[in-house]
Amino acid sequence: MIVFFTYTSSARDKMGAFTVGHSLLWIVVLTILKGTFADPQLNEYEIPHGKPPSFVTPGQTYRIASGATVILPCRITQPGSYVLAWKRGIAVLTAGPVKVSPDPRLRVLPSATIESPASGIGGVPELSGGGYSLELRDVKPQDAGDYICQLGTIEPKEIVHTLEVLVPARIHFVSHSGTVEVTQGQMVKMECRASGNPVPSVSWTRKNNVMPSGERSIQGLTMVIQHADRHSAGQYQCSADNGVGEPDTKHININVLYPPEVEVERLTVHTGIGLEAQLVCIVYSEPSAQVIWYKDTTQLGTTEQHTTQNRGNRYTLTIRNVSQIDMGNYSCVASNQHGKSRGRIILTGIPTAPEVESQPIGTERDKYTAAWSVNSHSSIIEFLLFYRQQPRHHQTHHARKQEESNDFRAIKANGTRMGGIRPDWVSLTIPGPGFNYPRIQLPYPAVTKQKMSYTIQNLQPATAYELRVQAKNDQGWGRISPVFHFTTRANDMENLIEPSAQPAVYGSTNRGQGLSSNQIRPLFTYGLYCISVCVYLLLN
Repeated sequence: MIVFFTYTSSARDKMGAFTVGHSLLWIVVLTILKGTFADPQLNEYEIPHGKPPSFVTPGQTYRIASGATVILPCRITQPGSYVLAWKRGIAVLTAGPVKVSPDPRLRVLPSATIESPASGIGGVPELSGGGYSLELRDVKPQDAGDYICQLGTIEPKEIVHTLEVLVPARIHFVSHSGTVEVTQGQMVKMECRASGNPVPSVSWTRKNNVMPSGERSIQGLTMVIQHADRHSAGQYQCSADNGVGEPDTKHININVLYPPEVEVERLTVHTGIGLEAQLVCIVYSEPSAQVIWYKDTTQLGTTEQHTTQNRGNRYTLTIRNVSQIDMGNYSCVASNQHGKSRGRIILTGIPTAPEVESQPIGTERDKYTAAWSVNSHSSIIEFLLFYRQQPRHHQTHHARKQEESNDFRAIKANGTRMGGIRPDWVSLTIPGPGFNYPRIQLPYPAVTKQKMSYTIQNLQPATAYELRVQAKNDQGWGRISPVFHFTTRANDMENLIEPSAQPAVYGSTNRGQGLSSNQIRPLFTYGLYCISVCVYLLLN
C-alpha cells in the first residue's frame, strides 16, 4: 500500500519544509522502493515509534580537481524503514540503495557503520547506524554545485555537500600569434586571457632575457612596449597559473624592423709597414644590411690586398702587406630600406699611449726612476717625458680631467706636434732605441711592446709629482699617456729628534746613553766619510 501525504496550504506554510515537489519526490521514491523496506510486523512504510534517526555526517565543501573521483558521505545514527535519498536541485539521483540517475559515473555506496556508545554490554560501544554515500567519478566542471542527502521522515531532514571543481588554468585568447613585425619606435601591446578555477594569475616573461623594462617578469593580462627598438625584439611568453595542474603558456615573437646601428671594434688600429691589419665593424640591423667599405671617399672592392668577410653581425676588412699609402681614415657604411649608418676607423703606424709601470712610491729623496712600455710595430725614435709637482688645490674629477686635456691640447691624435704645453710642466726629450735607425721595422710577428726607463733628477723630498709620457716612431707621435702620480722618499734628517726634545725615560736599560740609534746613524756615516777623505789624501 502506497501512502500519499496531502497538506493544506496553511499546514504547508506552518511547516515550511514540504512543497508539492517534495510530495511528488517521495511518491516516486516510495513507488520504487515498494516492498524493499517492508516489515511484515508493520504496516507498509509505517513510520516506526521512537526517536527518529539523525545525521552523523555534517555538510561540507569539497574542492576536487577536474577528472578526479569524489565520495560524498551521508551517515545516520540508526537504520530503519526511513528512505535516504540523494538529490541535486529537483533531480533525484538515488533512493536508498537504488540509483535513479542514468549517469554512469554515479554509484551508491553503503556508508560505514558508526559506534554507538549508548548501547552495548557493560558500556562497551557496539557498531550500529547506516546510510549511503554518493560516488562521482571523472568529475567535470559542470558537476559543481550542491548535493543534498535527504532523510524521509515526517519532517524531512537533510545535509548539503558543496562540490567545487578545480579546473587547471587554460589560455583561451592571445592578441597575436606567430611572429609580429613592428617598426622601431612603435608601441606594441600584447594581451593574454585565461580561465580556470580558481581564477588564474597571468604573467609575462622573455626567453633568455629580461623584459625591456629590466624586470624578470610582469604581472597582468596585458604587456605594453611603449617604444620598440632592437633591444625589444625576442620571444615573449604568457603564462597562466592557478595552482591546479601545470601552468598553461603561449608564445609571441616580436621582430623589430630598424635601420643599421654600427659600432667599431677599435677606433684606432695600430699596424706597421709590411704587416696585416684587420678593421672590424659590428652592425646591428633588421632586415640585414649591406655593408660597403671606404678609404676616405674611395669605395674598396675585393682585391689581392683587400678582402672583406662577415660572420653574423661582425664585418671585417683585411689589408695585407700594409704600405705607407694604406695609412689613413676608413669607414664602413651599412644600409637597409630603413636607413643607413657609418662607422669610422683610423689605420695608423704611430705608437700607442705609453703605460707607466714603475712604483708610485720612490726609493730616493731627490730623484725618481720612471719605467714605461709602449706598443709600436717600428722602433721608437724618441720619448717626451713631462712632470710637475702635483697641484695642491682641490678640484672635481671633471675639472681635473679638463685641465689635463687643456695642458696638452697642442698634441694632435694623428701624431703631429703643434706647440708647447703649460709652463708648470717640465719637458724632457729622451732618445729611443731607434734614434739612429728610425726606419727599422720589428720582425713580424713580433712582440711590439718596447720598454724604457729614465731617472728624473733634482726633485724635492717627500713631494707628490705628476708624470706623462709620449712616444714617437717613424710614423709620428702617438697619444700621450694618462697622468701618473708618484711621490719621492722623505728626508731621513727630518726624522731626527733634538736631544733637548727627548722625553725622560725611566726604567730603560739604555738610561745614561747620550744618543739614540737614530742620532748615531748619521754621525757614523759622517765619520766614515771623513776617514775615506783622509785615506785618499795620504795616498796621493
